[in-house]
Amino acid sequence: MPTLHDALMMVGTLRFAHPTNCFQHGGIREQMATREELLEHLWKEVINAVMRDDALDNIVKHCKRNPDGPFGDTGAAIERLLAAGASGRDLRLVLRNIAYEATFGTLYAFSDPGLEEDDVSTLYEELLMADPSGMEGRPGSADAV
Repeated sequence: MPTLHDALMMVGTLRFAHPTNCFQHGGIREQMATREELLEHLWKEVINAVMRDDALDNIVKHCKRNPDGPFGDTGAAIERLLAAGASGRDLRLVLRNIAYEATFGTLYAFSDPGLEEDDVSTLYEELLMADPSGMEGRPGSADAV
């Protein structure tokens, strides 16, 4: 069963800041995580993952490989900010806050409004398709917000 981490990693290219293999044994976890294990995992692999020194480089590299893909314009934005004098650490701190807010918002939404039958197992697969712009997070989709 996919983890909440997988759903959250689809939020954007933050998933490329610290790519991990969250699945075990061919994509299936043998047991569910405890609340404490899940929270520890979210902090380590989602919220704090962007603090790695190579996080921004990983996002930029991914966007260069797939510039027309979902959030493909993020790498160029990072490069412009760095060229304008922003420090990598400052950008990573901002991304960390965004990752926390996205994680919190997602966890809160599981309670209110909740989900019929608690069916979150493959919700991450539908996230990009649900982009209100209809562009699945591709460059230009932020202009429709």
